[in-house]
Amino acid sequence: MDKTAKKRYFFSDRTLWFQILELFLGSRLILLMTAWFSEYYQGNVIYQRYLDQGYFLSPKWLIDIWCRWDSEWQLSIVKWGYVAPENLGSGYSNIAFFPLYPYLIRLLTFWLPKRLQTESVYLLVGLIISNICLLLAMYGLCKLTGHLFSKETATITPLLVFCLPCAFYFSAFYGESLFLLLIVYTLLSAEKQKWQWSAFCAAGAALCRPHGVLVLFPIIYLYMSARKWDFRKIGTEWLWYLLVPAGIFAFFFGLYRLTGDFFAFFKAQSAWGRSLTDTSALKLYFEPLFTRHNRPTTIDLIMIVTSLILSIWMLISCRHKAYGIYALVCTLVLIGTGNLYSMMRYTAVIFPIWIFAADLLKGRKKVFYFICALFSALQVLLFCGWINYYWIA
Repeated sequence: MDKTAKKRYFFSDRTLWFQILELFLGSRLILLMTAWFSEYYQGNVIYQRYLDQGYFLSPKWLIDIWCRWDSEWQLSIVKWGYVAPENLGSGYSNIAFFPLYPYLIRLLTFWLPKRLQTESVYLLVGLIISNICLLLAMYGLCKLTGHLFSKETATITPLLVFCLPCAFYFSAFYGESLFLLLIVYTLLSAEKQKWQWSAFCAAGAALCRPHGVLVLFPIIYLYMSARKWDFRKIGTEWLWYLLVPAGIFAFFFGLYRLTGDFFAFFKAQSAWGRSLTDTSALKLYFEPLFTRHNRPTTIDLIMIVTSLILSIWMLISCRHKAYGIYALVCTLVLIGTGNLYSMMRYTAVIFPIWIFAADLLKGRKKVFYFICALFSALQVLLFCGWINYYWIA
């Protein structure tokens, strides 16, 4: 690409970047204001020790407000690596978390002087990673949406994603943004038939979240569609995707060396109440809806039902079947885990349903902006609860 072409390419994307940055800065400013005023509301007395201490993981307020719950387990992997509990099936442990996000933080901090290898520094690096990944993911999402649908849909999709009830997790000390980035670029690269780059991103996604491996479903569809479903045209490109199972095998083998159990991850997950094989847990699926202290699970139910409806609708009515397949498979796997908790966070990264929703609503601007306003109000309330040590997702 010559200098003139590069200049044209840059300016063609400048407006897009400005739009993304406006949404990012505006939404993060609202969340910072929410955090600032959240101290006027009652904190969760169950965690009085944190209220008395004044922070959860870091005394630095601007860092700590983005760190709650699973952040502690991610941080433990950064500091000590994986630690086996006495009983995998009954005790909480960091073995229930995939390695890419915490290990990336370790990679970026292990060379620092000992005096800088503190919890606050680890957390800050993790937050920088999350926010950079969020910006890059939104750019890739716009590019992919414009390729699949239209410029108008690509323009409004980021707004819908930033307004989702659990969108604040994209800036938290969690791997949500990294996972979203990798999934988006896995499929964007596949659309451009850059199979090698797509495979690398897919391998990263599979090491970031347990259901990252599900991205192979749309990849297979896109790969075969590009070859008109002629199996004689299958080339060696697909071999790159062996990186996905290879990465998972390496992770499981590492846990085997630590615990003596190759499937230690699944046993650790069952201790957190999630199992694809324990059908007895299904009877507790709706129990949280009827307990007063678990109001967010009502939103969890709404979001997973919305995800199910939109994914089926997309699969039936949309010509981009690969994305409908991916959305539906992800939704069904989430439902199969046996409880409602965290569904609004998990569905936030199933981006095809939000692209599809934005495309459906692009001609109904009043309805679209009402939904965005409603979601934003919920996000502010949930973030206030998050700051005050209430379980959100």
